[in-house]
Amino acid sequence: LYKILDTVSAIDASRDDGLVPDSCEGRIQAIDVNFTYPSRPDAQILKNYNVAIESGQTVAFVGASGGGKSTLIALLERFYNPTSGQILLDGRDISTLNVKWLRSQIGLVSQEPVLFANTIANNIAAGGDDITREQVIAAAKLANAHTFIMSLPNNYDTLVGEKGVSLSGGQKQRVAIARAIVREPKILVLDEATSALDAESERVVQAALNDLMDKTQMTTLVIAHRLSTVRRADKIVVLSGGAVVEEGPHDALMKIEDGVYNNLYTIQEGKAQEEAEAAAAELVNAGRGYGDDTISLVRKSSVHSVKSDGAANLEIVNGGDDKQGAKARFTLRDAMAFSRPERKFFVIGMLAAAVNGFALPSSAILISEMVATMTAKYASFKDSGDHKYLDSLSTDVMIYGFCYIGGAVVIFSVTTIQNFCFRYMAEKLTSRLRDIHFTALCRQNIAFFDEKKNATGALTADLSTNATKVALISGDSQGRVVQAGFTFIAAVIISFTTGSWLLTLIMLAVFPLLIIGHFVHMKELHGPGGLSDELAEVGAHASEALSNIRTVASLGLEKSISDKFSALLEAPLKSGRREAQLNGFAVGFASFILFATYSLVFWYGGVLVDKNDITFKQLMRTLMAIMMASQGVGSAASFLGDSGNAVKSGAAIVAIRDRELPIDSFDESGLRPAKVEGKIEFRNILFRYPTRPEVTVLKDYNLTIEAGQTVAFCGPSGGGKSTCISLIERFYDPVKGEVCLDGHNLKDLNLNWLRSQIGLVGQEPTLFIGTIAENIAYGLDSSKEEIEAAAKMANAHDFITRFPDGYETQVGMKGEQLSGGQKQRIAIARAILKNPEILLLDEATSALDSESEKVVQEALDKVVALKRRTTIIIAHRLSTIRKADKICVVSGGKIAEEGTHAELLARNGLYARLVESATN
Repeated sequence: LYKILDTVSAIDASRDDGLVPDSCEGRIQAIDVNFTYPSRPDAQILKNYNVAIESGQTVAFVGASGGGKSTLIALLERFYNPTSGQILLDGRDISTLNVKWLRSQIGLVSQEPVLFANTIANNIAAGGDDITREQVIAAAKLANAHTFIMSLPNNYDTLVGEKGVSLSGGQKQRVAIARAIVREPKILVLDEATSALDAESERVVQAALNDLMDKTQMTTLVIAHRLSTVRRADKIVVLSGGAVVEEGPHDALMKIEDGVYNNLYTIQEGKAQEEAEAAAAELVNAGRGYGDDTISLVRKSSVHSVKSDGAANLEIVNGGDDKQGAKARFTLRDAMAFSRPERKFFVIGMLAAAVNGFALPSSAILISEMVATMTAKYASFKDSGDHKYLDSLSTDVMIYGFCYIGGAVVIFSVTTIQNFCFRYMAEKLTSRLRDIHFTALCRQNIAFFDEKKNATGALTADLSTNATKVALISGDSQGRVVQAGFTFIAAVIISFTTGSWLLTLIMLAVFPLLIIGHFVHMKELHGPGGLSDELAEVGAHASEALSNIRTVASLGLEKSISDKFSALLEAPLKSGRREAQLNGFAVGFASFILFATYSLVFWYGGVLVDKNDITFKQLMRTLMAIMMASQGVGSAASFLGDSGNAVKSGAAIVAIRDRELPIDSFDESGLRPAKVEGKIEFRNILFRYPTRPEVTVLKDYNLTIEAGQTVAFCGPSGGGKSTCISLIERFYDPVKGEVCLDGHNLKDLNLNWLRSQIGLVGQEPTLFIGTIAENIAYGLDSSKEEIEAAAKMANAHDFITRFPDGYETQVGMKGEQLSGGQKQRIAIARAILKNPEILLLDEATSALDSESEKVVQEALDKVVALKRRTTIIIAHRLSTIRKADKICVVSGGKIAEEGTHAELLARNGLYARLVESATN
């Protein structure tokens, strides 16, 4: 903790130092910039990088994925400092500027938008300070987001869920654009900002952005793979290998024969021209002219549709039986059952605890004997003056000393054995329960993680603490309880047989008070407890902020995030303060009880000795035995005080383990057909997401995909396209109807087997911490040659081999060490390596530059051609749609049209208007 607190950050947005200019013109200049990421010092990203951007200019950066385009943005935002060289803003080195002020001048829209678990309004308002509702709505309208927001049940107050899970990719992107616009920045950075939008939305948003740039004279930096979107830029900077190879306006770059930009544009524009001419010809052949009636017909997952059917009695897709979790019980017997494999350690630990338990009160005999003997002999010496008593006393002290040493050796031995056995049991139990807990979390269906209470931060906190809490009643505490039991038994036996039975009865009467006193003292030493539930929300907030730290930094939200964190800590702080007050009183009262009880016993013991009812030796034996027993039992009782939290945590683990799931990937039952043809049928599907039971996503949805067909889905964002993929993968089950594979209801098939037949490449690729090779081969036992072959087909091999560590390069958290296009190609290679019977491509090439997209698309075409497989594509690029065997236009949760490209054009319906819009 102190190491983190003492770390001085080279880039600290919380500090007030640094220049704060009165205004920002937006002139940017990079001078001889070299840069390597701290985590990959051997891989140089930018080399002698020079570029000048005038105030109000629109400058586009183009080039192959991984060429360093997004790195310049990271340096401009001061997420990193250059290795060498300078970046200037209005002639000032940005390292001399106040970091918070610098970032407040920049509006950033990234390729992979990050939304926080809050309302849409609050997400947009996070883009600036003191943003009003009117400004939020105005920004949403400018980003073409207002219409879909108003169609949601709670409009701007709709909760987007963790990472914006409640919105489709296009919807998230538009909210992110609105967030950037609302702050009215001097510098606007669009890093593939419109890549997730459909053609109509992209046109409207791009027009709005162009209008905004013209009105405000913002300096705009655009990173785009579609070169047609950057033609009107004042300057186009072409990057290759981390260096600027060409720069200038579009027309000037096109005059460079065999130039990099010229070649890129020619390839992309040639393909687009071919499609446009073919589409125009087909429209003419279909007997249709051009018109103004266009409709948005594209992409991405609406986790929730925009329309409610108003049904009074809604059937909800349940994520599992949560009532079962409320009834879950956990006892010490359950903990023992989990520790059954270590029962031999339990037996040995029990024997050691028994010996240890007898040892403590047994020492009372030795102590009382020693004190009585020393007192008597010293008294005899004082009365007679005879030194023989002192000599005898010296001998006795030596004998008692050796006895103590012998006892210490025994106690050391048995304590070591006891602690080892019980701590070994505790560690094994912790590991076993944590494994059970994690496995149970992995079993849960997607609906479970959609719920707000199951945010990543809260689940992670539970995973790290619950097992440890359960171990409290199984490890040391269990050993201490066993030891305390034998200590009490030994103390009573010793007191009755060698001490005073009368004083023993009196001490037993006040024994509970002694235990309470020791219990409170020991409990205070262990610190306050019972705050874990209140801290769960705090952990979830911290997890969300830290996992999206780039977005937090770019928006300058460090202080507001920190303030919210402090506010969330108020509840546990209040509980802790209340507990501290109670503990303070309890400890004081316990001390009073202890010493008052000791005073009573000593006083009455003195009375009995004075009356010659007992001897001094009997008094000491009784006092020492009972006092030691009370101390041991009180100490053990303090550990039992943690049993409440332990039982609660254990019950939580058992509840999630035993949760009945309609979709269980660990269930071994279900059909495993010997052969997969690949015919998929949607029969009268009605579907609502569990977290939005009032919203119907699919209604009366019917579709047949024949085996081996390539089927493309298009339609308005939020129409339910990606929901179909979720149903095929069986992330959810429909409320009504059935999804079938080769005539089998998916519910009847073994889930693991089903998913092993499917390869999915999503729009936002997910990579795991590990090497590139491990990410490509994830879950498969593949050879190096197979991994490389898959990478080559996905056009990933060349950029991988350019890394110093090649396929052993670490990708970092969420693949942060790679560009968006590189991550996507690795995800595609992973799907290729799996060689599935059903291939699902959800905007699989949206993050690639034109050249890479062309090669990867050809690779995907080869993959489809190599093997007769069913392929489902969600895409808005005409080249992908036109080649499909069937095109399905999804609108309002239904299949509005379906057929081949030619058939749909002849029908003069929604799809024809899409083609017309693309052609125009």
